Amino acid sequence: MAASSRLPVALLGSAVLILAVLIWKPWSSPRPSAPADAAGEAALGAAPQAQGAEAAQVGQAPQLTAQQQQAAVAETVRSAAPGAQPPQSYKGPDGKQHEIVYNQGLALSPGAREELKRQRLQQMRDQPEAISKIYGIGRDEIAAVLAGKRPFPDRLIDQ
Repeated sequence: MAASSRLPVALLGSAVLILAVLIWKPWSSPRPSAPADAAGEAALGAAPQAQGAEAAQVGQAPQLTAQQQQAAVAETVRSAAPGAQPPQSYKGPDGKQHEIVYNQGLALSPGAREELKRQRLQQMRDQPEAISKIYGIGRDEIAAVLAGKRPFPDRLIDQ
């Protein structure tokens, strides 16, 4: 009987102890360190000067030096060159050449849609597991499309 009367007191005491630790939170207090404080103060001292310079130029275009202007022109010329275009195809892990389709959200012409449909059907025949993973369709649906039991899903083209 004596043990059961001490149980609520023990539970209350442990709850108070847990609440005290959670309020105190010794694990989240910042640890002072001299080198970090010195670096922080130096950065704070430089910040108002930099903010003043930025505030003076708000709304104005940055002034480029002659060297920066030359570099900007050279970058514009380099990026406009035909060799700077993104690749149109890549060699896959299967060793075959694959086409990279950019701007997939654009409307395709009827001829391009038919060509893409023909390519997807060929991919369904050659790599059904890859098509299943990439487009999220089941292998049974792929088999039905290849057998002609189901129409070709437009979501394989309209992506």
